[in-house]
Amino acid sequence: MNNLAVLDVLKKVSRQVDRIWDMYDLQYKYAEFEYFGYSGQVYWSIESSNYNTFTVLDNVNLDEFTGMSDAEIYKDLARRVLDTIENFDPEEKYIELVGDEYDDPEEFMASLENDKSELDLKALIIKLALRIAEDNK
Repeated sequence: MNNLAVLDVLKKVSRQVDRIWDMYDLQYKYAEFEYFGYSGQVYWSIESSNYNTFTVLDNVNLDEFTGMSDAEIYKDLARRVLDTIENFDPEEKYIELVGDEYDDPEEFMASLENDKSELDLKALIIKLALRIAEDNK
């Protein structure tokens, strides 16, 4: 892909990332969207209201979105968010992160359990939005 084509796809993906962050309240402080020009890959995370982040895209080639419409990119990204949420296990995240930076492990576990409830509700909303989008085809 030439530089203009890369920029065009990157803008389209970035707009849909912003749309999902805004629509489903998934960015507060630390969630990120980054493009790495040297590798042509993107990174994207979402965030809970407790400021815990969850990776949606990691080392994904931007080329995967080439030729997709805005609606197709939105649906693809929304499905990836659902996959991230559905695979989120508070216990696994706790084991992965506790001790690294948390002074109060019990409080951290409680925040992760709260995240699970919050994100499960958002997943239902996203599923409904995707179903409506499919019905409106």
